[in-house]
Amino acid sequence: MDTYQVLSGMRNPLADHIRQEAARLPDQLPPLTWSDFARFMATGDRQHYEDVYFSRRQTLALQGAAWYLAPTAENAAALAETLWQIGGEPTWALPAHIFKPGEQIRQNGDIAEFLDLFACETAQAVAQLLHDAGAHLPAILVAFLQHELDRRIFTPFLDHDWQWLYLHNNWAAVCGGSVGMAALATLPATAPRRQAILAKVDIALQNFLQGFGNDGATEEGVSYWAYGFGYYVYFATAYQAATGDARYLQGAKIAAIAQFPFAASVYPDQYVMFGDVPDRQTDIPSGLLSFCHQQWQAPLAAPVTFTGVDENGRFAPLLHNLLWTDPAFQPTPLPPVTHLPSVAWTIRRQNGWCLTCKGGSNNVSHNHNDVGTFEIIEPDQTIITELGSGLYTKQYFDDTTRYHILETRSLGHSVPFINGCEQYYGDESMGRLTHTTDFDRIEMTAVYSAKSHLTKLTRTFQVSPAGVTITDDAAFNQPANSFEEILILPHEPIIHGHTIQLGDWQLTTTLGGDFSVDTLESFHHTGDRYHVYRLRIHYQLGSDGVIVLHLDRQTDIE
Repeated sequence: MDTYQVLSGMRNPLADHIRQEAARLPDQLPPLTWSDFARFMATGDRQHYEDVYFSRRQTLALQGAAWYLAPTAENAAALAETLWQIGGEPTWALPAHIFKPGEQIRQNGDIAEFLDLFACETAQAVAQLLHDAGAHLPAILVAFLQHELDRRIFTPFLDHDWQWLYLHNNWAAVCGGSVGMAALATLPATAPRRQAILAKVDIALQNFLQGFGNDGATEEGVSYWAYGFGYYVYFATAYQAATGDARYLQGAKIAAIAQFPFAASVYPDQYVMFGDVPDRQTDIPSGLLSFCHQQWQAPLAAPVTFTGVDENGRFAPLLHNLLWTDPAFQPTPLPPVTHLPSVAWTIRRQNGWCLTCKGGSNNVSHNHNDVGTFEIIEPDQTIITELGSGLYTKQYFDDTTRYHILETRSLGHSVPFINGCEQYYGDESMGRLTHTTDFDRIEMTAVYSAKSHLTKLTRTFQVSPAGVTITDDAAFNQPANSFEEILILPHEPIIHGHTIQLGDWQLTTTLGGDFSVDTLESFHHTGDRYHVYRLRIHYQLGSDGVIVLHLDRQTDIE
């Protein structure tokens, strides 16, 4: 049975929402202008162009989904108009990706044939809609779009050795999976061109899987898990449906990857914030969660609720949310402790609060210089926080400027600042985490440069029902040293002598120290301005020193 026959007439909260939103769409898409396109090259600003671009993709996704729910002539006409306008765009890629340092194809002016995440996603959406709705669309429009798919996507995919084919992150799965789905939807099963495309897609997918440990974890966090693994699964199921081959859905590692959202949950529907995670309560596509539970028995931390079109207007997740979401699945209680050795994360869940901490590397996808950082989280507030992803700009993805930005530099994380040195970015900048029943200890000497004069730094976390004790044990190769403890706080602390009140938590230190607070301002990934506080506790140490921070929950505070 065709997809539109399965979805036609469907009634549920998501289907009803799509109908309502599609009915409110304007007749014309907002224009993509040269001035907005060029703004990125001039200033590094991505937002103006991308706001319009993603608005157009949201319209395509909603109109496409609305046609599946009601394949009428009126809905087909609206979809045809949008497809025509999408097909006429100078490029389906974003300037932030086309003009990334090191990309060569732009020198030929071939921006229409540049394959980034969003060009490939657009191709998947167009191809799927041609496959399912093509008989209801004008023949000349179908022929035009098939030509554009070949010109913009299939030919350059085969002709170029794209860097993202070899990445161990979401790019490999999103780009490879999208191109693969487009080929499955529009090219004949026996066509050599299709077989060549699928063989190359396999390279991307195998590299994507290399980005996960055997425990199923990824340093990219749950948002990019949903993005990359989502497109991996959407392709895998399309490949199985087209060929009968379930190879991409098999194996213990795939099953472990499917369980990552449960493992990375601090509470139901709240996740670890290490790296470029945009929000603690990020929406994972409900169809993907449901499929992982049904296919691999991946436990759910919370009941599944329908999720709609995302801010970037991705069609594949929306369609699979309609096809796969099952709110009847029951959640599983989270365990007291989760340790993910491949990423060196530990989550210790107590009654009413949770500690997360990390070791690992300062050279990962969507890297932050954050080895040794931690959070203390209650169900309705965060006491010590991670900032997640900042505003995506040209500077944010340039390694020469990235680590001057609050969210990514180590001064934006709860890690020490030593002899004026932050942590550095690079292959050798790694911390080894030792996890036991009683404590987590991070050997983190190597994440600071020689200018720090460190010869040893270990950070130990010990948890009890009453709170957390953090012990930093440092040694140096010079006699006098500056050591600052940094804590990133969502709320301004109250300082009373050598005791600091952090909401309903109290911080005390063994060596005293001099306290100061920086009030900081930055921009979330969404572009919204926010304020945060950096508590600095300064010590003058000799050739070595042990600093102990006691964080105690004051349950009787009114």
